[in-house]
Amino acid sequence: MPRDVGARGGGRRMGAADTGTSIVNIDGSTLGELFLPCRACVYWERPGQFREAPPEEAERLKAGWFRATAEQFDPCGKLLYVDDEPAAYCQYAPPECVPGILEYEELAARVDKDGVFISCLFVREGHRGKGLGPRLLKDVIEDLRNRGCKAVETFARDDSDNNCSGPTRLYLAQGFRIIASKASPQGTFSLVRLDLGG
Repeated sequence: MPRDVGARGGGRRMGAADTGTSIVNIDGSTLGELFLPCRACVYWERPGQFREAPPEEAERLKAGWFRATAEQFDPCGKLLYVDDEPAAYCQYAPPECVPGILEYEELAARVDKDGVFISCLFVREGHRGKGLGPRLLKDVIEDLRNRGCKAVETFARDDSDNNCSGPTRLYLAQGFRIIASKASPQGTFSLVRLDLGG
């Protein structure tokens, strides 16, 4: 990937409140530290192969997606560490890089093609309920604002925390607004948006 920082310590940003917590961009040196199930999940990147690809193939496809996307939009993901252990992960990119969006657009509404889409924001079990999700989301927002992005959107879930990008309330607490919502047999989902002024 472009902008490889070499050893993992080179790209780390220490948290202000807790020096045991840090956030790094996902690049060639940190991608291998992405944890399961996220490392082998191609739900958004290769929806047609999501259920069929064996784990090793899925990991190869995921790494390929990161390499290809980083050529036009880098960084496109972040890892949050607690005491040097990966604890949370966020992935984001221009909508055209995320084929899985199409299925969700049928559930709620079309995403803004000029914005950036968060496809995953996941906190590992054992680290939940400690404010790591909001902390990682704030870092992503800051990154996108500094890069001059117009807006950031995602499909969040209204009725459960069980969603790859997290619950709607997580985003509303950071200033996102609901663009559209729709109930389905899988749950109630909202397209949420934060304008960044870019």
